[in-house]
Amino acid sequence: MASPTKTPEPVLRHPWRFAIVAVILLAVLNLAYFVLSESDTTQKEATLPLRIDSITPERGQILQDEIVVDLDNTYTGVLVIDGAEVPEDQLTRVVDLGQVSFRPGPGKDIEKFQPGQHTVVVLYWENGRNRPAKPDAFSWTFRAVS
Repeated sequence: MASPTKTPEPVLRHPWRFAIVAVILLAVLNLAYFVLSESDTTQKEATLPLRIDSITPERGQILQDEIVVDLDNTYTGVLVIDGAEVPEDQLTRVVDLGQVSFRPGPGKDIEKFQPGQHTVVVLYWENGRNRPAKPDAFSWTFRAVS
């Protein structure tokens, strides 16, 4: 006597459920990939004022050798470090580039920065004009080590 043939069990009993779960899983994986690939783990620097192109050292960084502010080429300024304005004869200027810098050293008001946090304020205004009573200002801090 011949045995009755069994119909094989379908691999996917509910194909629409499988399709829906697969689409949702694919969407979640794509979203996770996008979020992880677009996330930036570097510390973003807050935006500088429009007339300041760059500062050295950057906020919170360790001072390597000198403080430099690169202003818009049509601006000039002075540096105030820890509340004291740096005398003009101790500043280095590159007028055409709008750069103002200070390097501590012998015979200067600051011969060496003490270890710790220091504050710099740059007061700036347009070239060719007298220094206004209240110039624009920007401040930041850096660290010095021994």
